[in-house]
Amino acid sequence: MSNYPASASKQLGVKYTPTQSLFKLWAPTADQVLLCLYETGGKTEDTLLKKLPMKRAGNLWTLAVKEDLKGRFYTYQITRKKKTVETVDLYAKAVGLNGDRGAILDPADTDPVAWQEDRRPDFSGRITDALIWETHIADFSSDPTGGFSPETRGKYAAFTQTNTHLADHPEIATGVAYLKQLGVNYIHLLPTFDFDNDETGTAYNWGYDPKNYNVPEGCYATDPADPACRIREFKQLVQALHNAGIGVILDVVYNHTSRTVDSWFNLTEPNYFYRQDADGGFADGSACGNEVASERPMVRKYIVESVLHWATEYHLDGFRFDLMGLLDVTTMNLIRRTLNKNGLEKVLMYGEPWDAGSNEIKEPDLAANKNNLSRLDPGIAVFNDDFRDSMKGFVFEEGDGAFIQGQNGKKQKERTYHDGDLMAAVLANSDPSISAKSPLQPLPWAKNPSQVVTYVAAHDNLTLWDKLCISTAKKKQVKFRRKEKLVQMNKMAAALQFTSLGGMFLQAGEEFARTKLGDENSFVSPIAVNQLDWNRLTAFGDLTAFYYGMWQIRQHFSPLRAADDEAGRSYRFAKDQTENLIAYTIFDESASQGAWKQLAVIVNSSQDPQKIKLRSGGKLPEKWTVIANNQQAGTTPLGTITGKKIKIPGRSLLVLVAEPTAQNK
Repeated sequence: MSNYPASASKQLGVKYTPTQSLFKLWAPTADQVLLCLYETGGKTEDTLLKKLPMKRAGNLWTLAVKEDLKGRFYTYQITRKKKTVETVDLYAKAVGLNGDRGAILDPADTDPVAWQEDRRPDFSGRITDALIWETHIADFSSDPTGGFSPETRGKYAAFTQTNTHLADHPEIATGVAYLKQLGVNYIHLLPTFDFDNDETGTAYNWGYDPKNYNVPEGCYATDPADPACRIREFKQLVQALHNAGIGVILDVVYNHTSRTVDSWFNLTEPNYFYRQDADGGFADGSACGNEVASERPMVRKYIVESVLHWATEYHLDGFRFDLMGLLDVTTMNLIRRTLNKNGLEKVLMYGEPWDAGSNEIKEPDLAANKNNLSRLDPGIAVFNDDFRDSMKGFVFEEGDGAFIQGQNGKKQKERTYHDGDLMAAVLANSDPSISAKSPLQPLPWAKNPSQVVTYVAAHDNLTLWDKLCISTAKKKQVKFRRKEKLVQMNKMAAALQFTSLGGMFLQAGEEFARTKLGDENSFVSPIAVNQLDWNRLTAFGDLTAFYYGMWQIRQHFSPLRAADDEAGRSYRFAKDQTENLIAYTIFDESASQGAWKQLAVIVNSSQDPQKIKLRSGGKLPEKWTVIANNQQAGTTPLGTITGKKIKIPGRSLLVLVAEPTAQNK
């Protein structure tokens, strides 16, 4: 890998065998490095066994200890001039309690039974075929009514319980069994690498506080003090989901670390791993105190090798990059190419094409953001915030609405949306002819749908249900209980999302009206606020069934999952000057005999009935079959509609297909 300095070993860290452990550290400005060996892994435990001097060769420090060190713990003591610090190995693949000492173990001892037989599900590798369900390890199973055993609640182990159900409703599945029923094919886990926290405590944390990048977090393990336990149980999670036909995507946070001056990065090599601002201080495009300098050779090497480690050692199926706009294009492309070279072309990559401030990436390096999406290699996608906001209103203004609230064209506090904005987003902001109708995004920023993740809500900001409750409330006292008007808005959102281009992404529980009671930034809120309330499956079963039905429609009609540059050509939007009414047809030129050749989507979010004349890339049929309406969705016919002008009531949706026998070529 020519991007790496010649003095850098390709395998930094510790390599264990029963007869020898070889330690390698990159620390070019160090004057002395000592390997500190401990009997135990807790930082407060005074169990130092010995300190051994490491040998320098250029920028690399090495030491071979010719004895069996399995079960021992280690750190590096680094001296520069008159200052001495102690740090954890950046490349540690195992750690002790709270991640304050590296652990030495045999990787084979961390493999669960039959791990070598574990295989990724046979996915296409196209993000447009994905239904991604985003969750947090603790959120998933902490609800006592969810049917998870007490010892596994909030733990990795809950994902190995594959037949859970509601305590009082054995007919209603929860957990992995529920995901199988819903049809989810990827689960996206919020950060589960080791983050900065007390692993024996109960404080809630989303995990965006990186401490040790190459090790699973200990608080989700049944024994966080045992270095092998967290690794084995995370692998068991992956194994169980693979057995259920579900891929595992890890949310990775390489753009910043929890600590700055005293982070392992900065203690190992000061002022190298972070960008500096104009005054020489730590740049803060992450709004977390620092931003990692991904464009520097040894930082780039670190990130690429870390991703590859997770992909190979843990058999992961994808990566979501937090604040990807703070990483550089070259690094992101090198990650993609490295995965591809290792036979991992089908591993998904997507991220947030923005940062949280003003990043300090300097030319000729380019930020991996929306503006530079054309510079990213195929196989790297980004979240479509234009779809999110034009659907339900500006994300940073709780009271603002948009299309599904029937508020397009109405002045909002922050930003007013129009039907053209959502139309452009339906085509993954990749079609010039439709983008021209968007006042906010007049130019397409994506080349094709394979670069786009289409979503309405994620862990950040309000849940979809809470946004609907707050943006439509007439009184200051907002209620988050079931309201039929809001359920209908939620169904309209699902109908539009699942008939749009791009990969499908859901916040966990979005399909059963998940609420956090209006908490829009719950990263440190109690588990009672964050956990999935599986009981909502009883109150919102019709909404869940609607999502399932729309996913079945999407799988049944391949143009909805098209990934190429011409994907948008099969869509035709009706010519209409009425705000809050969107209608489009999708024509399948390659449909085989008896298959759907056309699909039509009509959504009227206004309160008034409307009549719309459909347009198509082919001949419109005389009769349409209804497959989704206000009540339900799926591939089962719900009735027929005749004519090319369709009348639709207020706050209503229709998804129609041309009858297979119709001569509509």
